[in-house]
Amino acid sequence: MRARAPKIAPEARAKELQKDLGLKYPDFTVRSTGAKIYIRGAFPALHEGTVIDRYQIEIEWSDSDTEVPLLRETGGRIPWIADRHMSRGGMACLFVPEEWLLRSREEKTVIHYLDGPVRDYFLWQSLYDRGESPPWKDRAHFAPGLLEAYGEMVGMEGKSAVRCCLEYLSKEQIKGHWPCPCGSGKRTRDCHLTHMRELQSKIPRYIALSALARLTNLTIR
Repeated sequence: MRARAPKIAPEARAKELQKDLGLKYPDFTVRSTGAKIYIRGAFPALHEGTVIDRYQIEIEWSDSDTEVPLLRETGGRIPWIADRHMSRGGMACLFVPEEWLLRSREEKTVIHYLDGPVRDYFLWQSLYDRGESPPWKDRAHFAPGLLEAYGEMVGMEGKSAVRCCLEYLSKEQIKGHWPCPCGSGKRTRDCHLTHMRELQSKIPRYIALSALARLTNLTIR
């Protein structure tokens, strides 16, 4: 069973985050407003060790096991269109939420967030503006992108296989006599039962349920 995030008062947690940002991101300020914690400042887009641009951002931080940190580009430089992975209000689409939620507690720190998905996102934006391509594959938008991400998560391809896999993982127990998610026509016990049991040990039910809901209703953020 995955450990729950420890509950800390927002003011105390804001101070911890400010300390964590330390020398690496000294321009950021952390403030608590009610139950919410906001991180604001200019993010440096690094490419091959050189800062090639800076973006004004605001992060609504979350340590929750069911919610991801939210990032807004507040400088108004990036168009609010899907091709730039940006939603209305300047909300950035950094990843499929379940990809972040599945990380271990040690991999969900504010530094991991900034050095990983945030850095990749703004480097991609800067290279795009320069007419250059990033050194990694750009994920598709909307349903195709979700299926691609969830397919990687469960190790299967195809809409029916991915959805069936997530449905099984959302159950308390996977039954061996159920049809195998892969579509082979065999029972799961005679095909991918070991694979499904391994997935069940890595992917909590609430993550599988969240992914299923997102596939069904693409307006969920």
